[in-house]
Amino acid sequence: MRKYELIWILGSDADEEQGTESVEKITSLVSGVGGEVSSTDVWGKRTLAYSIQKNTEGYYLQANFVIDGVKAQELERAIDADQSIIRHLLVRDTIKPGVIKEAAE
Repeated sequence: MRKYELIWILGSDADEEQGTESVEKITSLVSGVGGEVSSTDVWGKRTLAYSIQKNTEGYYLQANFVIDGVKAQELERAIDADQSIIRHLLVRDTIKPGVIKEAAE
């Protein structure tokens, strides 16, 4: 099991209610493939650096979770199939606790 971070963007027509529904959907997808969500965050509506599918603004959301590497590919395919998500980025969290402590000193 590895730690992952997912950031995804909904279209400019999304509101807080659709953001909450999207977080619940991602949480259920992660749980459905055997993972566990540790935290979620709603960043809200922000201006995009460039237009994506004719959207100049996007509703940003973020989630951290633990999941098996093979299952992460299944999760990404499910996210790709979701038409409400205009862009997403799934990355493996590689920061080790000792590295942060050493950098602070």
